[in-house]
Amino acid sequence: MVHALEEIQRLLKPDGCLIDIHPVLEAPLIKVYQGSRVLFVESNPDHDRTEEESRQAEDALAQVVQRGLFIIERNSEFDLPIYGSSVIELRDFRAKIGAFDDSPKDDAVEAQRTALYARVDEIMQAAGDGAEVAYHERARITRMNPNVRKEEPL
Repeated sequence: MVHALEEIQRLLKPDGCLIDIHPVLEAPLIKVYQGSRVLFVESNPDHDRTEEESRQAEDALAQVVQRGLFIIERNSEFDLPIYGSSVIELRDFRAKIGAFDDSPKDDAVEAQRTALYARVDEIMQAAGDGAEVAYHERARITRMNPNVRKEEPL
């Protein structure tokens, strides 16, 4: 990741900027809503993989700032919910997002995910009309400017 950030810094115009968006280290949540009421909340079982990717992104950003390649202009967090009217709809959408993920599947995590979605489906069926499921993730957005050092005239 550091190499990619070095290349971005090299290619950016002096007045350009880099916008980095990645998940924060906390586990994404699966939530069931009915109107404004939250009926169910549980951590996503895939969190370990996401946590490692987030940690790598944070470390890479810290390295390039420490080395003076970029200056952080702004940094904040925001909520990134993905809603579905059913478990099937949410699972299908998440499958499309991960369609190119060729990392090996963990059978234990897959079993946890299947059990979680079965519980969510039961809660939604019991709640009736108006229930919806959300994959709720926090993300960090950072605006970084290249640290352009002006060369002194000869």
